[in-house]
Amino acid sequence: MKILHTNFHKGWGGQSNRILIVCRELARKGHDVTIAIPPQSELSRRAKEAQIRIYEDALFARGFRPFQIIRDVLNLRALIKKESFDIIHTHGSQDSWAIALALSELKTRPYLVRTKHNIFPVKNHIFNRWLYGKATDKIVCISRAIVEYCASKSYLKKENLVLIHSAVNADYYGNGDGAKIRKEFNLRNRFVAGIIGRLRSEKGHLYLFKAAAKIKNLIGDFSIFVCGDGTLFRELHELAENLGIADKIIITGFRKDIPDILAALDLFILPSLSEGLGTAALEAGAAGLPIIASNVGGIPDIITDGKTGKLVSPADIDALAEAILFFYQNRDIARQYGEALREHVRNNFSEQALGDKNEELYIALTKTRQRKGL
Repeated sequence: MKILHTNFHKGWGGQSNRILIVCRELARKGHDVTIAIPPQSELSRRAKEAQIRIYEDALFARGFRPFQIIRDVLNLRALIKKESFDIIHTHGSQDSWAIALALSELKTRPYLVRTKHNIFPVKNHIFNRWLYGKATDKIVCISRAIVEYCASKSYLKKENLVLIHSAVNADYYGNGDGAKIRKEFNLRNRFVAGIIGRLRSEKGHLYLFKAAAKIKNLIGDFSIFVCGDGTLFRELHELAENLGIADKIIITGFRKDIPDILAALDLFILPSLSEGLGTAALEAGAAGLPIIASNVGGIPDIITDGKTGKLVSPADIDALAEAILFFYQNRDIARQYGEALREHVRNNFSEQALGDKNEELYIALTKTRQRKGL
């Protein structure tokens, strides 16, 4: 099959990681795969390393930019006509709209699949009803919570919803060199809790910092290791100073050595206000770490409270602080939770399974005749 995936993100995160895994697995199976992605994006760089063809003549810019949107639509329409794709698989709002408009004047068209990576609202208006109801053939949901959200919308057809969890390379994330990181940041034998992800408000760093401030006088030898870059970089530094925990907080910026960082941690924390699934939790689970996470979105698909980690209500600073203290004081239980989570992730979130399920979906679609134009 000839398959086009699209993505508008220039940075790196769970969405981009999933796209790369799917495309790599499909290419390994012999399919002809292309990724349309803005130039100089992290996904573009990693796709080139994986020898996956990329297309960089669509910017998928945010905001109302009519001339750029028209340019993207025309370029994508030309690409689609030239390549005669069997499947086009979009992953966000900007790229989904650009692709749907590019397909709108074709007499016959590829099947259109959209992955819903989050529970951000889909507003009920005529344009979204056209995009999701008529233009899109299948909606892939990465967690049960997203399936339930989409199923609750009358304008989204339940029979078009497909659950396919994300995946993780357990061998890669489970074999890091933690000693190297502890030496680099002079962590020695400190108890280190970490969070990895973009520095954005919905990731909940604010609540983690406030929880750390509540326990700073109860635990002397601990650090909060923050890995990632984003719009809150400067604000989080200022917050740490204002809370009197600057000596407890390490903010590294963007790093590529995630397996090593995970191996250096004693505990992983994901205090998000919203998560489609929680790819960072999969990576931490593959590394055998116990996890404290918000009970939101798809996180309960990964973590079972009291068995593989602790789930707390989002923005509950007291519960977050108590959970950190629990794992600090109960290291044996922490190790048990971490090992149980490692086993769960290995058994249920493999990269091969993610590739297989996407391929099965595409094959089922292409068994019927090619779609007529919109």
